[in-house]
Amino acid sequence: MKFAAILKSLLLLAATSVLVACGGGSSGGDSIFQPPSIKISATPTSNSASPGQTVDVQVRVTNANGTAVADGTNVNASVSPGNSGSIRWVPPNGAGSDAASGPTAGGTVNFRYTAGGSGNVTLTFSTAGSAGTATTTTTIAVSGTDQRLQIAATRTQLPVNVWGVSPFMGSPYMSEVTVTVRDGNGELVNREDGIQVSINPVDNTGGFSTLDDPETECDMETLDGCEFLIRMGQAPVDVVAGKATIFVHSLQSTGTTTLTITTQDEVTNQTVTASQDFQIVTTTPPLPTQLALDLASGPIYVQGSGGNSNGLLDIHVRDALGQPVPEPEAGGTAYNNYRLEIVGLQTGGVPGMARLSGVNAAGIAVSSHSSIDLRTTAGVGAANFIAGTETGSYVIRLTADRADNNVDNGISDPVTVERSVVVSDGRLFDLEITQPTVNALTINPAGGDIEVVDLGAGEVTIPVSPDGTYSVTVAVIATDRQGNPVLPGTRINFGLIDEPQASGVGDYYIAGGDGNPQEGGTAFTAVDGRFATAGGGVGAGDTLVVFGEDIIGNRDLESARAVTQVHSNTSLSVDYRFNHNDTTGQSVDYGGILPYIIGRAADGNIIASATTNELGVAVTKMNYPIEKLGKLAVIWAQADGPVVAGQPKKVADVEFAYFAGVAPATLVVSPNVIPANTTRDVTVCLYDALGAPMGGIPVSFAFQGLSGSGSVDGVANAGSVDEPTAFGSGCTVARVSTQGVSDEGEPLLVFGAAGATGTVEFTFAAKALMANPTAMTGGGTVTLTLVDSAGAPLPGFQIVGTCQGEGGATISLQSGPGVTNNSGQTTAVISAPGLNITNPDTSVPGNAGSCVFETVDGEASAEVTLQGINLCTIIVSPSNPGCEPPAP
Repeated sequence: MKFAAILKSLLLLAATSVLVACGGGSSGGDSIFQPPSIKISATPTSNSASPGQTVDVQVRVTNANGTAVADGTNVNASVSPGNSGSIRWVPPNGAGSDAASGPTAGGTVNFRYTAGGSGNVTLTFSTAGSAGTATTTTTIAVSGTDQRLQIAATRTQLPVNVWGVSPFMGSPYMSEVTVTVRDGNGELVNREDGIQVSINPVDNTGGFSTLDDPETECDMETLDGCEFLIRMGQAPVDVVAGKATIFVHSLQSTGTTTLTITTQDEVTNQTVTASQDFQIVTTTPPLPTQLALDLASGPIYVQGSGGNSNGLLDIHVRDALGQPVPEPEAGGTAYNNYRLEIVGLQTGGVPGMARLSGVNAAGIAVSSHSSIDLRTTAGVGAANFIAGTETGSYVIRLTADRADNNVDNGISDPVTVERSVVVSDGRLFDLEITQPTVNALTINPAGGDIEVVDLGAGEVTIPVSPDGTYSVTVAVIATDRQGNPVLPGTRINFGLIDEPQASGVGDYYIAGGDGNPQEGGTAFTAVDGRFATAGGGVGAGDTLVVFGEDIIGNRDLESARAVTQVHSNTSLSVDYRFNHNDTTGQSVDYGGILPYIIGRAADGNIIASATTNELGVAVTKMNYPIEKLGKLAVIWAQADGPVVAGQPKKVADVEFAYFAGVAPATLVVSPNVIPANTTRDVTVCLYDALGAPMGGIPVSFAFQGLSGSGSVDGVANAGSVDEPTAFGSGCTVARVSTQGVSDEGEPLLVFGAAGATGTVEFTFAAKALMANPTAMTGGGTVTLTLVDSAGAPLPGFQIVGTCQGEGGATISLQSGPGVTNNSGQTTAVISAPGLNITNPDTSVPGNAGSCVFETVDGEASAEVTLQGINLCTIIVSPSNPGCEPPAP
């Protein structure tokens, strides 16, 4: 009875549940249960696949009674997860399709799934329309490797290339990698740039390389066309017959690098990816072996000097391969792996001494006069060296533990390196004058316009309207006693002496080698002095310079002082005391042994003062007239040094300096042809590149190919002309004699000065016609001399001349020549307009020309050459008219 009641209740509950599920409790047709009107099923050819493989799936759609739905019923397909492959409709004709949906035919529709990735993949198929809605799924298990992109390496572990061996076939430091590429149909691919290759990181491999292109030639100097030797971090690579070959190389760093390759499957339009790891390994442990300690900042000065008092110490800790040691960490806790110490200083320090500071492995700032323990990051560390108030040289020692790269637990196998750090006071101790030889000379303008011309020895600035003076750079380098530059802004004073001299070649009248400055006093004496008489005597305000550095032990007496009073030929007083000559701390007097010069500036001058830069260098200009090129002057630099006995000592340097010309020089020899076996005067003239005469320059000579004997100014074979070139003219006269010379061997006489040369030829003809000058840069007068073979003048001979210009030059004779006089001489005046040209092509030189003079009978002749310049080699802004480059 109870069982029947329970069963009845269950039946009622079940019925109620069905009614609720079908919308029970509502009115209308919706409350009536409707069975499915269509059915859909999917049947794959396989429930598993490898990446890149295809699985065909047949989908069948039927009505509720099992009959096929009407043809053309659309079925949609999808893949989940979305990146695990693709699915496409396969039309009845078997052709490919890009669509993920297709119509039924006879109740069926076919799809093709292409696997990608790995794992379980759900394929979902659904249809919706007038016949009804239905959905079904099927699962495909994807595993294995994608056959469309395969990587095969000859080796995946490479030894570290410690010696940096260049790639070669069969190298143990190289892996040959073959990449096989197929499309979704399994066909091998042929495609330019068929794969994209990337290697990361590139530090331990330097990238990958490819096979050499047979269509290019490898240039080993530039590596153009050397694809096998050129490493790339990322690049496309061609695929031929389904294969691509690349090479992975090792460098000096160990580690893991990953080769990643992608390609596009043109059948499925999928991007296919594959990768391979390579290990660059070594058999040496990654423990400290090589240390580097450098001072990365500039000079260091004591506290309170006004200069930089801190120095950054740059620290590197490397293993035997030169690689950074591993990070000093264990179990997530950092430890210190190097120690810095100031050798010789004790814990607690000494007042005024230097100290070290840094941040240790615990992140705590530490500082000590003796030592501190710190850690590296990527093998690099840093610390600060802090100067005290004491100068000196400090030795910094860096220590690491070769046993375990840890100094917190003690140092059992130390590896060390030391470096000296100088702390100085920045106070002037020494000066040294220097004169640059390149780009150091300025040609001063009368106006503001300038131009730049290349005269063969580099570009030279030339004013449009020169004022007849040159300026040359003079620099002085100032150091303190520890060898650091003095502090920037230190003022240096300069001065110059160029008179009184006998000839201008350094032969000063008031000079000697027995000068005796009074240490710490203002008196100056010289036993052999002629202060009151030589060169007109010394006057108040003249400058006395003492070459103290020339005599060992007297560098402190190098000085320049203004004379205040002359007491006698051997005694005078100066305006400021001489230094104490106490470099050792004890004043020393060696007596009257020092070279000195007394004089004044007459022809040149020098800008009076300049201040030092951060290098301790001060720069000024020495100025002089072109009429005095070659003159020897004395220049001095002087500044205040440390205070001694209540007054600053004077630190000085005294040097000789020439009034220099513009390079390159030109040497003109006239005449350049003379009769052999005679005695003749030859004029040798030296000019700078702008034609300014250079005086005071010695002229050398040497005979060549001489069968007999030859001399110049009585000196046989080779030597120097008696007199240097004269100031104002730049010329000297050499008396040339030859005896017993034959025409065998073509005898020559070569003169040389300031890097320039000029040649004299010897003639054996019955008559010789000589021209002076033999070379010109413009028109002017030429003196012609006719002599016989013995050198005797030949009067009464008519001389004729013809001139010819090259380019646009018009070379002609304005007057003469005529009949030779009793000295065998006549003159001619040459007119030479148009020698200079204006041509934007600066490789085209100026116009040239020549004049040839000869006797009427043609037995003797002489040639005068003329040469102009291209004005467009003179660069000005704006450009000279006609010098503008042609429009592109």
